[in-house]
Amino acid sequence: MKYFSLAALCCAIGGMANAAQAEQCDANAEVLKADYLQQQGKQNAKGFSLWRLHQEVAHQALAQGLVEKWQHLRSGQVRPVRYFEQYQRGIEYQPGELKGQGLEIDWSQKYQLVSNALLEQPVRTQGQGCEREELFEHGNEQQKLAITWLPELKLVKSMTLSKQDDQGQWQQVNSLELQGYQLNKQQVERQFALWDSYQSTDYADVGDNEQDPFLAKMINQGFIEHGASGFYSSDGQALRGGHHH
Repeated sequence: MKYFSLAALCCAIGGMANAAQAEQCDANAEVLKADYLQQQGKQNAKGFSLWRLHQEVAHQALAQGLVEKWQHLRSGQVRPVRYFEQYQRGIEYQPGELKGQGLEIDWSQKYQLVSNALLEQPVRTQGQGCEREELFEHGNEQQKLAITWLPELKLVKSMTLSKQDDQGQWQQVNSLELQGYQLNKQQVERQFALWDSYQSTDYADVGDNEQDPFLAKMINQGFIEHGASGFYSSDGQALRGGHHH
């Protein structure tokens, strides 16, 4: 008869526990900053940051100094706020006021840059813990969309839209690449607090304040009414690219 020592048994159990713990992800995906690089056609790649603070999410276009924030209300509606960092000003909208957005904003698309409708059936899964990846593929004979997704963090790692040209060759027309992410709660809270400190104007009051040089300029440039519509719709169509007006 063989006898197993208590120490050996404890080591074995501890090893299994450590292995299980290594496969888990303890990161708080509700509070983070993720940095991306977006390539649209032959244009120069542009950087932007995705910020999350629980029921608020913001897309920060670095080159333009433009921030679009969405608040997920208890009613289920989404309220947009647009900030102009150079001027430290903001425009607040009520749900549905932004033209071109449709009747309802897809919160999942704002929260994670891709709609939940595109994340239902992965073709491949690999890795573990926070780095576990899922690959999704969508498309038809004219276009293909490939998404590498980090489910534990609810982050797009990469997303590429390709279309077939007249010669039947596949050409990449839009891509998104994660450059890195941070889980610094204090940094995220400070950034949202800074945006909230900007002088803001209700969209409904813009017409009564056209003498304001800032508002007049933003109206002329089309920034007030026509906002970013996201990166990809639920059917995989590339939209206006997040921050192009």
